[in-house]
Amino acid sequence: MDDYSVEELLELEELLEFDPDMEVWYSDDESENDEKVENSAVLNNDNQIPIRNLGGRTTQSRELTDFQRKHMIDKLLLLANDELKIPPRAQIEIALEFNVYRTTVWRYWSKAKIQIRRGETIDVKGQKPGKVGRKCKDWDLDRLHAIPVEKRTTIRKIADALDIHPSTVYKLIKSGKIRACSSSLKPSVTPTHKIARIAHVLRQIIPRNVNTPPKFSAMYNVIHIDEKWFYMSQKSQKFYLFPWEDEPYRACQNKNYIPKMMFMGCVARPILGTNGEILWDGKIGMFPFTYTVEAQRSSKNRDRGTPETKAIVSITREVIRAKLIEEVLPAIMAKWPANACKEIWIQQDNAKPHISVDDAEFRAAATKNGFKIRLTCQPAQSPDLNVLDLGFFRAIQSLQYKAFPKDTKELLKSVEDAFQAYEPRLVNYNWLHLQYCMLEILKVEGSNKYKNPHNKKHAMDRLGILPTQVEVPEELIEESRKILARGPTN
Repeated sequence: MDDYSVEELLELEELLEFDPDMEVWYSDDESENDEKVENSAVLNNDNQIPIRNLGGRTTQSRELTDFQRKHMIDKLLLLANDELKIPPRAQIEIALEFNVYRTTVWRYWSKAKIQIRRGETIDVKGQKPGKVGRKCKDWDLDRLHAIPVEKRTTIRKIADALDIHPSTVYKLIKSGKIRACSSSLKPSVTPTHKIARIAHVLRQIIPRNVNTPPKFSAMYNVIHIDEKWFYMSQKSQKFYLFPWEDEPYRACQNKNYIPKMMFMGCVARPILGTNGEILWDGKIGMFPFTYTVEAQRSSKNRDRGTPETKAIVSITREVIRAKLIEEVLPAIMAKWPANACKEIWIQQDNAKPHISVDDAEFRAAATKNGFKIRLTCQPAQSPDLNVLDLGFFRAIQSLQYKAFPKDTKELLKSVEDAFQAYEPRLVNYNWLHLQYCMLEILKVEGSNKYKNPHNKKHAMDRLGILPTQVEVPEELIEESRKILARGPTN
């Protein structure tokens, strides 16, 4: 190359007289051979691969790509004479340029010369097979069908049942021949429950008109409420530490009785503008079930007579009614958009402490200021028909745990902060996810045996194609109506 003179290249030519299958160079004198081995066979400190010193440069044996081989042959063709001979110094230059041994250049060029003389197309592509090594053994996985599902809960149990090694089962899982899944408990539904679920979903569908197919209601005048216990801390918490750091110490009197507080969540569907801007966040509030009393005696934490906030442990129908009339309804009337429909439906579950949909006190308080607010109950055993149970509460609790509250006041603040910090756009995703779940309920004839639908709402929103309402196939509606007319069957 340009960095070498002719004399240096000739010297390199003499140095490169070696057997490529050996780790040493040949020499007539054994003592000289030992000295050259010591000086020339150098180990790379990074990967411990033997490399050779060529006049101040190091060359490491490596595999060339097909493009590099073709490029090498093209250069050799330019240097070859009519008899397809290459000057030795040219071979050295090519070897140094591609960082390979000279014998590698000679091998590819010899193969190319044979193909040229036969009139064939030059092909010096790699001949290494794609898959090498011992072939995988075929296992009779049909034996797995005979094993009850209850005995297929661990890799070791499957290995014992199939009489193979656990590592083999692990390889079968990695190859996709056996798949792992986690099963979560779902509410038990009877045929009567299934019919009620189908009827509830069908009531949410807007029939076909001239321009649009049948689709679910946008639900902008629906509010979902539900209660949830929020704990001061969870039993197990993961931390990421430096190797020299000590693990955080967390303690309580009894981990089965961690301090907790019940909240009533109240959420409507957010209103978004044409460009995706948030016009109204839909978050009515998180209402805690608490009461305030004065401390009866002094302690290291507070003086006697200091007001203390405590959680209401027993939630009765009277407590629920007071919470709805005194806090929830005023919050709805204060936060509801001015131009929105004031005929509002509040959906609750069928918990025993909940008030009746015809409760007189509630109806009197719900028809003030031009509002007409009515209660309705979701079908029994159907938490998947409430946006709070579909993901909202879990997200709020995940944010609340990050605050690590130490007392009741901090727990109240952490829940409220988590509620306010939750992105309104994600609340809209929850309401849209409810429609996808209702579509799945119709497909499984009112059951809850369906996979949680994942419809890439984030991606659709990013592309500007996120729907407001989910379309429902007419064939599915007709089939659901037939099931509804047939009634519950075992």
